[in-house]
Amino acid sequence: MKTKVPYTIDLDQSFRPLYQYRPLEVKRTTFHGGEPHFSLRLDKTPESDDFVYITQRFNSTDDIVMILVAADAARRMGFKHLGLVLPYFPAARQDRVCNPGESLTVKVFADLINSVGFEDVVIYSPHSEVTPALLNNVTELDLDADYIKRIVKQFHAAGWGAINIVCPDAGAGKRVGKLAKVVANEYLDLKVNLIRCEKVRDVSNGQLKEFYVAAEYLEGLPTIICDDIVSMGGTFVGLGEQLKKRGAGPLVLFTSHADAQAGLEKMSEFFDKVYTSNSKRDWKLLESTRGNLYVFDIKL
Repeated sequence: MKTKVPYTIDLDQSFRPLYQYRPLEVKRTTFHGGEPHFSLRLDKTPESDDFVYITQRFNSTDDIVMILVAADAARRMGFKHLGLVLPYFPAARQDRVCNPGESLTVKVFADLINSVGFEDVVIYSPHSEVTPALLNNVTELDLDADYIKRIVKQFHAAGWGAINIVCPDAGAGKRVGKLAKVVANEYLDLKVNLIRCEKVRDVSNGQLKEFYVAAEYLEGLPTIICDDIVSMGGTFVGLGEQLKKRGAGPLVLFTSHADAQAGLEKMSEFFDKVYTSNSKRDWKLLESTRGNLYVFDIKL
């Protein structure tokens, strides 16, 4: 982050991660044809070293258009230095081409963001290393380490001497292995078992076929599945059933992002506890009604 307190253009009024920054007054309207109109207000001309961050949570392609429009307005107002806070980067899961004729959608979105010339693009827990490799001037928020320590703290305080950290597939191996080390270093008297799993998916239709769990018996221990995103949760339910068959104790799901209320409701019915962040939506109301859903606030 810049040393001088930046301005912000908050495109998602319920998402305010830049609490110490100076918000600009924003006016948004829509023409009858559906095109967005956007204007900013500032009582003085920006100074040459003033920095402005656009903050946005992605929920539709319209949000990308608003980022581009807001950036254009900021440039025309006189801002020379722009940044973007976009915790969930869109199409991060579409990071490879599996079949002829498919698009590499994550590159399409990355190219649009790069076209603005942002000096800092802040994202959180991308699906793979492809996203940060495609973006210019990217900053990855390292929040998962703090979140997993807060999750494990309750089990440690309750006197558990060991815990299972579950990696759901090979793609999550590096990320989940790092989290297991974080827990082991934070709680030296806690045995941390890293359980590696794998799933078989039909790439022609996306359907899951089966799961493999590299452990015969989980000893009734607290078992935490860690991954980057939950949508409808079919993967986690299928994997959770296999873990239960192998003697998992309290079953917990932690995902950095969640993009569907129905998926979170389904997960809270299946798992003992579910943890996610407000990177895409503000799930606080759902958190208060579900009882076993916990939402971490994104903060810089």
